[in-house]
Amino acid sequence: MKKAFIYSLPILVLAIGLALLWRLQPAALHPSEHEQEEEGIKEALEYQFEITKDPALGYPPTERIIAAVKETRRRQALNASRSPEGILDARWRERGPDNIGGRTRVILVDKSDPTRKTVWAGGVSGGLWKTTDITANPPQWQNVDDYLDNISIGALAQDPNNLQVMYMGTGELYTGIPGLALFKSVNGGQSWNVLPSTLNGNFRYTQDMFVHPQTGDVYAATSSGLWRSQDEGSTWNKVLGSGQGASGNTMHDVVYHKDSGTMFASNNTAVYKTLTGNPGDWQSVTAGNGFMTGVNRVEIAVSQGTPYYLYAIGNTNGQGTGLHTLANGEGNWASRAAPVDGEGTNYARDQGWYDLEVAADPFTPQHVIIGGIDLYATDNGGLSWQRISNWTGGSPQYVHADQHVAVFDEELPGVVYFGCDGGIFRATNGGLQAGQRNKGYNVTQFYACAIHPEAFKDHFLGGTQDNGSLLLDAYGIDDARTVGGGDGFYTHIDQNEPNFQMISLYYGNYSASYDGGASFGAGVEVNGGFVNPSDFDNDANILYAQTFDGDLARWKRDGGGLDVIDIVGYDVNANMVFADPTTPNRVYVGTSSGLLVRLDNAHQGTSLTPTVINPPSGGSVSSLDVDLDNPSHLLMTVSNYGLPSVYESINGGQSWVNVEGDLPDMPVYWGMFNPGDSKQAIIATELGIWATELISGSQTSWSPPVQAKGTPLTRFTMLQRRESDKVVLASSYGRGMWTSDLFATPTAVLTVDRIHYQDSPLQFVGERSLQAESFSWSFGDGATSTEPNPVHTYSSVGTYTAALTINGNLTTEAQIKILPKRSLPYTPEGESYSGSFEQYPEQYGVYTVSGSAFEQGKSTITGKDGAHSGNNAFVTGLTEQYYQPNTQTILYLPNFDFSAPGIYEFSFWAKYQLDPGFDGLQVQYSTNRGQSWRVLGSNSDPNWYNFRNDNASASAFPSGSSYFSGTRFGFTQYRLNVSNLGGSEDVAFRFLFRSNDSGSYPGLALDDVEITRYEGELLTKVNLFEGAYNSSSNIELNWSTLPEFYCKYFEVEQSFNGKNWEMLDKVNATGGTTSNPQAYEFTTLGQRNLYFFRLHVINQDEASGYEEIFYTDPIVVRRQNFYEGIEVLRVLPNPFTDYLEATFTDVLKDEPITYELFDAAGHRLQSGTQTVSGTLLHIDTARLPAGMYVLSITIGEGAPQSFKVLSR
Repeated sequence: MKKAFIYSLPILVLAIGLALLWRLQPAALHPSEHEQEEEGIKEALEYQFEITKDPALGYPPTERIIAAVKETRRRQALNASRSPEGILDARWRERGPDNIGGRTRVILVDKSDPTRKTVWAGGVSGGLWKTTDITANPPQWQNVDDYLDNISIGALAQDPNNLQVMYMGTGELYTGIPGLALFKSVNGGQSWNVLPSTLNGNFRYTQDMFVHPQTGDVYAATSSGLWRSQDEGSTWNKVLGSGQGASGNTMHDVVYHKDSGTMFASNNTAVYKTLTGNPGDWQSVTAGNGFMTGVNRVEIAVSQGTPYYLYAIGNTNGQGTGLHTLANGEGNWASRAAPVDGEGTNYARDQGWYDLEVAADPFTPQHVIIGGIDLYATDNGGLSWQRISNWTGGSPQYVHADQHVAVFDEELPGVVYFGCDGGIFRATNGGLQAGQRNKGYNVTQFYACAIHPEAFKDHFLGGTQDNGSLLLDAYGIDDARTVGGGDGFYTHIDQNEPNFQMISLYYGNYSASYDGGASFGAGVEVNGGFVNPSDFDNDANILYAQTFDGDLARWKRDGGGLDVIDIVGYDVNANMVFADPTTPNRVYVGTSSGLLVRLDNAHQGTSLTPTVINPPSGGSVSSLDVDLDNPSHLLMTVSNYGLPSVYESINGGQSWVNVEGDLPDMPVYWGMFNPGDSKQAIIATELGIWATELISGSQTSWSPPVQAKGTPLTRFTMLQRRESDKVVLASSYGRGMWTSDLFATPTAVLTVDRIHYQDSPLQFVGERSLQAESFSWSFGDGATSTEPNPVHTYSSVGTYTAALTINGNLTTEAQIKILPKRSLPYTPEGESYSGSFEQYPEQYGVYTVSGSAFEQGKSTITGKDGAHSGNNAFVTGLTEQYYQPNTQTILYLPNFDFSAPGIYEFSFWAKYQLDPGFDGLQVQYSTNRGQSWRVLGSNSDPNWYNFRNDNASASAFPSGSSYFSGTRFGFTQYRLNVSNLGGSEDVAFRFLFRSNDSGSYPGLALDDVEITRYEGELLTKVNLFEGAYNSSSNIELNWSTLPEFYCKYFEVEQSFNGKNWEMLDKVNATGGTTSNPQAYEFTTLGQRNLYFFRLHVINQDEASGYEEIFYTDPIVVRRQNFYEGIEVLRVLPNPFTDYLEATFTDVLKDEPITYELFDAAGHRLQSGTQTVSGTLLHIDTARLPAGMYVLSITIGEGAPQSFKVLSR
């Protein structure tokens, strides 16, 4: 049911051999997409193995992190009593993403919650998490305890006898990430404490835990055997493993069958069962009875009830075995075929050592789910399989790749949870309907990051393990946008021209964006390693990267293409690349074998002679930083265990001083000088971001993150700083991205929407302020606050000055305009109408982010001159010949009351001369008083936008956006039906103009905004319906509507006799809901001389439940010179029983019809008069004897017509 295999000491030689074998694979042969997915984790582990290994041992002694954690906690406690200041007291803010999960091997449904909504999850590198409502959309996860952030959560169990007691196992055996010990909680998981008796090597890797419901005994399946505690975790004894009845120590699963009281446990090759759990009382159920062979990991699950089935799958050379089944836990195993994907590939695809899982439905004994790369289900014990997930997003449904745990809810039939490299998924219907449950589950693993150079701007790029390249562009902890798939690695943002950005995929495959990250396209492929270290020279616009084609790859963005550089005299496989920002075209290259070289004039030539500046003790060079005031002052980090991790040089690398000082033995991945004081530095380590206030050789003292203020104690992989405001971005491998203002100058920053609406909560953000210790707000209406990010509501229309003061003496202000609410219609005849912009200026407002502003007046510049009416329009740059590059200006209108159902239309007049396709005007609307905005309409709407950006990366609007662009010299009215907004009492509109960074165009003018509401009956009305022969064989039908109200379509029906109808075709409504006339035309074959037609009108709105369906009155189309006047067309049925009907050659309108029925002898049997409208006369008759009769029909004052009819 859970994990398997890797760097425990007994198999370390094998691990090293695997690493060497993987390194020897031909680098130039890039795998397919499927193969990349398969090899990703293997390559990632190999890379981490190589850069962190202790050279003296040949492997990473990861157990040393346990001592480092202890020392870190000791120093944190000590520092808390000393009140550190400055760089040692840095505040780090979590940035997310909170919508992308990470590798998860533990899921537990909390038995203390009767609703079954509380769920626990364990991240491999992100700690323990909990949500109290997994069914919420989205659920909200909380990190339980930052103490656990560096600890890989491997197992979790709850005592069924006391639900407040929980046990947790740590370590991830399958990737060699050691844990610390076993933990216990006695308060339902609120806090956790180490069980002291487990602080030893026996409990570094725990794959599963179980608390016996009858005895309360606690079991832990570890890499050193199955251990049991009979005193609630105080002491432990080994009950199964080497020397205790099993062939090996490495245990994977413990499962329990309730009715029989039988426990089962699996190790690498076998399965054992017991009723007591005592040493010596475990019986193998896999010896000589058809069980799988040649495996080194066995996962098991057991169904419930009677009879029951024990299920097992195994890993053999990376492939998953077929399902093996044992009825009632005894006898012979039945072996089933292993499922394969659509390409015929085994479900584990070479990763059975990493992702392998089996789970049995507690309600349906033969319903089993197994997981490898994807998930597969069977309802017949493995006789047949159904693929139930596809990591690529195709059919049948998306669940992220690499399955590690599946948990059926024991009390809710059909509910099952999946833990994978993409976090947590919850499924219903036995796994057939799965959805992500990752909101707030912040355990994303980043390799690298990049920061936008603009001060105070939230825009961060990063590459992640198995979750692609992500862009975060919102304040606080927020969602990320995926801008590249697969595994993401190094990312770059040009610090001089931030519209240029780069992301990378496996093996040095770089994509480039020229529109500020809105879209990424082709960049360059450098044929590099799985992780491809690189750096971008912001001044020379050159990318330098590791490559297998030579010693270094060089790609010039602005021409020159890709060059491969030979570093003379050395065979370099770059592990670190650094473009020196202080010296033009100087690049440093470091390797994992301790080589560090400096390349001057690296921008030219393909054979470069290096200056060697190796660190004294070798090791894997992980980063280099340079003092911005002194290019000879360098800071270098090394990521190996067992070696000094931090060095300083004051002579350009001619000599180095070990400044590791009192830092614990752990990998250091990045270092950075304080740009304001190069005697200080911060480093990114295996246990968060550490700092020193004085670099002083061996006496250097390093401080860990401040608890509850600094970073969590997890692996941080990179540090990046922008010079504009000195904000630092840090990427972590397990807890997302973090930012800090530790190097910044105290600055008050007030962020708020400058235009808002009356009686609408307005969010003020002060936390963007740099080095802020206190906050004091004045909102301009007498209200105040001391919160960092208060919410305030203005009750009156007007302009207010809001002020923020930080630290008691640094103040900044912002002008805020509050707009009113207005009733409809909003037309020149209406009270307080301001859409002509001639009066009532309190009703509209302008906010300009950058560039030219919307200004009120009448311009004289061609292309935007004049006004449609009166003396005022709103113009971009009223007196400017051309609007400015990178303009973003917004014109806001009042908030309107659309609460009454109706047919609404929004219109305005405009003229413009804009850079076609690149710059444009967009109309947006809000239904929550300006809290959020959406685009109004699209280019497919008639008389609305004239352009859609499908592929122009340099456009001011993102790809897929619709807007007005190009040239319209005269004022033109644009109108859009907005009846879909009906029913909302708050609807606001705004005009957004944006331009890119080039071009010279005059701009635009807006005038005479109107919003109308149709005052008539809200019902689709067909006002005209007619037809005629337009040729000898075709009939043309025409009809029109006014208005249309939720009109979907028309079904055109025809009849040959006026009674029996058939549908010819469906014609979609063009208006939908509109007060504008709509006209329709339909052509059909007309070979007869007379036809009847009618329309079946379908009006529906699913959102409101509205439905109105009706038929129009029929019309008759007659060929010319046939059927003059109105005559009886046909009498039917004939023969008849108890009624007769007559149809006519035209549609009757309140015509009196007289009829008489005679027998064969001329006796009148029945007569009467009816007023008929339509095409049909109906006469009920008595049941008459069989025979012939005569029906006489007189239309109005015309001559009678007689027809012979037969009675049955």
